[in-house]
Amino acid sequence: MKTTFSNRLSEDIIRTLEFAIRDFGTANVSVLAEQIRKRNEAENVALEDIVENLTERAILRGAAIELDSASLEHYEDNPRAPS
Repeated sequence: MKTTFSNRLSEDIIRTLEFAIRDFGTANVSVLAEQIRKRNEAENVALEDIVENLTERAILRGAAIELDSASLEHYEDNPRAPS
């Protein structure tokens, strides 16, 4: 079953993905999904649902995808995604 996201969460996913692709040239889906989840905790959406949505969008964009949460420190040290 597909999870339906609010407009606010959907826009956050799109903006975050665009920033990551533009600034880093790749979309680290694990890291980006966790950042999005933290910013939208009140919506109580599962991390796995955000990861799935981000992955689908990144594939449609033809973006390079990284699925490694080990680079979380790099993204946290270089926060360029919208807050």
